[in-house]
Amino acid sequence: MNVSGMTGAPANAIPSTTTAAASTSSTTSFVPGGSLGENAFLQLLATQLQYQDPLQPQDNTQFVAQLAQFSSLEQMTNVSTQEGQVVSGINSLASQEQLTSAFSLLGNSVTLQDASGTQASGTVSAVQSTANGVMITVNGTEYPVADVQSVSK
Repeated sequence: MNVSGMTGAPANAIPSTTTAAASTSSTTSFVPGGSLGENAFLQLLATQLQYQDPLQPQDNTQFVAQLAQFSSLEQMTNVSTQEGQVVSGINSLASQEQLTSAFSLLGNSVTLQDASGTQASGTVSAVQSTANGVMITVNGTEYPVADVQSVSK
């Protein structure tokens, strides 16, 4: 971002009063090498407007370009947020589908192979959803439903 037109400061400098205000602000956090958020962008824009020379104001096209960049930033942030919500919904749907499939196994005989390669067979006596995913109980031992290789009645 170009901050030309500020009196008494180099073209790429931000006044020290702004830096002090940014470091004490509770809504803006500064992380060296981090990315600028919406609040930081607005703070920089307001500082730029505050310190520009009224006799040599910034070119209108540059100001409009900066507003367009802010609009693009806001839209990208919204898309990112919505993408996260879609991914969360898909994960929830997949978990529900896996739970429904596991419930259909209740009372059926299954053959499964666990992560260590050990095979087991037996009747599914319980289904539960845990932090590790959907688990089925066969012969008193819990297994992930994904370990099931075959099902018979």
